[in-house]
Formats: sequence, C-alpha cells, structure tokens
Amino acid sequence: MRRRRTYRLTGGLATAGLVLLGVPPAAAQEQGGLETQLRFSQRLTQEDGTLSTTTGLGVTLSSRTRTEAFLFSADSGLEQDFDGSALQQKDPRLILSYSRESLSSALAADFSYRQSDVDALSEDDDISDGVLRLDEGLLKRYSGNLSLQLGRDAPFGATVDLGYSAKTYSETSDPDLLDEESVNATVALRFDLDPRISAGLRSSFSETDRDDPGQDTDSASIGGTLDFGVTKTLSTNAYLGYSRVTKSTPGFPEDVQKGLAYTLSFTELRPNGDLSGSLGSDIDEAGRRTTARLDRSLELPSGALRAGVGLSTSEDDDLRPLLSFSYDRGLKRGTFGVKLDQAFSTDSDGEEALNSDFRVTYRQELTPLSSLQAGVVLRDTDFVDDANTDSRKLQLDLVYRHALAEDWNLVGGYSHSISDKSDEDRDHSSKVFIGLEKATRWRF
Repeated sequence: MRRRRTYRLTGGLATAGLVLLGVPPAAAQEQGGLETQLRFSQRLTQEDGTLSTTTGLGVTLSSRTRTEAFLFSADSGLEQDFDGSALQQKDPRLILSYSRESLSSALAADFSYRQSDVDALSEDDDISDGVLRLDEGLLKRYSGNLSLQLGRDAPFGATVDLGYSAKTYSETSDPDLLDEESVNATVALRFDLDPRISAGLRSSFSETDRDDPGQDTDSASIGGTLDFGVTKTLSTNAYLGYSRVTKSTPGFPEDVQKGLAYTLSFTELRPNGDLSGSLGSDIDEAGRRTTARLDRSLELPSGALRAGVGLSTSEDDDLRPLLSFSYDRGLKRGTFGVKLDQAFSTDSDGEEALNSDFRVTYRQELTPLSSLQAGVVLRDTDFVDDANTDSRKLQLDLVYRHALAEDWNLVGGYSHSISDKSDEDRDHSSKVFIGLEKATRWRF
C-alpha cells in the first residue's frame, strides 16, 4: 500500500512552550532582550517489566519587543533499554514561531513538529480533531501556519490565513490509522459601517488527502458576517453562507454534500465573568450537524469557573447533550483543577464520533523544597455508528519533586493506565521512574 497523504484544516500552534520529561517550561518573558533556557534530565524507568534509562535535552530561545516576537523550542530524549536493544529517540518536539505587528498590519508564522505514542494522552491534543485509537506504534504530527492581517486601524481590512498539517503513523497494526496531509486557505474582508456595526465576507477552502483506501475530502465555503454591538456589554455575531463538501473513496462514486450554513451567537460581559450562547449548523465530511450552546464563566475570589451545556444533532444521530466544565482553585500551598470537555470529530474514514475528555489535577507544596503532583485523565471516543469500535483510556499519575542545590531537582513518580475497547479485554500498563533534572536560564 502506498504511503498515505492528507490535507486538513489546522488550528495553529497549540502551545508556546515545550516540556520534556516533566522539566518546567521557561517563565513568561519580560519585554525586550533574548532569553535562553537549557534543559537536562536523566531518568531511570521501569515500564511493564522493562528497565530503561532516558536522557532528555532541550533548548528554548525567545525574544519579545513591542512589535516583534520570536520563539524557538526543541526537546528530545535518548532512550536505552537494559536488554541490549538499540538506542532510540524519545518524543522529539519542535516549535518555531515569529510574529510582527503595527497599527495597520500584523504578520504571524509558525511551525511545529511532535512525535508521540499513538495512544498517548496530551493536553496539546484537540479533541475536535481525530479520535482516540488504542494501538502500538508512533504518531508524527506536523503543522505550519501563515497569517497576514491588513487594515487593522482602517474602516476596511483583510485577513489571509494559510495552513498545512500532516499525520504519519509507523509500527502500527490498526488498518484505520491512515497517514494524511491537509492544506487550507481562508480570506476574510471586513467593513466597519460605524463604531458598533461591522460586516464582512469570508471564503475558505481545505483539502485532505489520505492514503488508499482512505477517504479524501475537499471542502469549500463562502458567506457573509455581521457583528453588532447592541450595548457596551452585549455584542452579537451572525454568519450566513454556503458550504460544499466532496468526498472521494476508492471504488465508489464521488459523494457531494452542499447546503446552507449559519451561526448566530452573542456575548454579554458581566462584572464577574461572561455569558455567551450560539446556534450553528454546517456541513463537513460526516454530513450536516446542528449545535446549540450556552456558556457561563465566573471569576471567583479563589479561582475561576466555566460551565457550558449544549445540544447537538445530525442526519445520522439523535439529539445529544454536550457538556463542558472547568474549575481552577488556588490553595494555600498548591492548586486544584478539574476540567470536562466534549466535542464531535471524524476519523480518517469520515466516521463521526463524540470525544469526551475529563481531567483532575492537584499540586501541593509539602515543604519549601518539595512538592507532590497528582493527576487523572479519562479520554473516551463514542462513535455515532454502532458498527465502529468505541475506545476509552484512563491514566493516573503521581509525581514527587525535591529541589537540590544549583537548580537541580530530584523527581520520582508512578503512572498507571487502563485502556479499554468495547469488544476487547482491558489492557493495563504501569510505569515507575526516578531521576534528576535541571533548567538553566540566561537573558541577553
């Protein structure tokens, strides 16, 4: 089978910093100057009966002025098993970004690369892009984006966004894990009619190319927007357009879906948070989906709360609830957070699924030199079509860190995961590790 390729919409850079093997990222940078951070870690790990050692290396270069920002970050590890196997590269990551802005224009460009296990759970993952697959092997992700904005201080403006992304798999056994490559382009025009009313035109195109027998998809849309400031605190937005999606599957005739697309939304600013709602309907490779949402955020004395509820339906699916919730609280000597998100997505065969992501995090300062971190992550994929295999993964993490002399840290931890497919037995995996880590920072 030839190597698969795909074109797909990209969402931009998922993060502005890189962390390998638990080393803390660079602190927020003050304006001006170049800041450099070097990271080093050495760990001894026993995972599922295999003992290995991993050396982690990382570097970050960052600079910010009033008009420009630059970031380069790279991390990777070298892993060696004690059974005599060859030295392997572990979870390499790379980020490169540059932005420049003035009163009238702005330019931003970024590129990122990440390699991880196929079934790895990461905060960088977008649950509306792809589904959870429980398989061995590696996943490589590439993305690049370019954005140009003109007329920022004028009554007429334009924005051009170009994007590229790719996913490639290796050493896997699941035939549904198809390599893919995506490109997309969006052009938007803005017309400020008065201080409270802004109209616009928007056109976008995307192409996704998957390896045989993958389903390739071309998507195009065009429409108009209207932003209206009702009051100083209440704003509304409307979009009305036309979408066309063409799906090509080897051995089958082209499947063309087209129709009206619309979005109505509002946001009300309140003294202690925002209230927002939306109603939207659009067509993608899985068909038409209509969703209504209501969200509320609250700024509390000791933390922040966000809660949302929605209803969603499609031509092949019943009406389903969508929930979102997050709560972050600062403790006397630590932090606590809980988060739940749900979103619909499609896999590489165009099959639609509901992804759910639930996380609980806790960090406690035990002494001025030591801390304890605990986390629980549950990821679930529920396919709309009952003929597809649902999947679920639960991961528990516990990490202890103790500060040593000259910015050295002693770190140890335990991790346990439970993977479950609806038609297969559960798979358990455990990992214990201990090691040293160090991060050094300079400013020029």
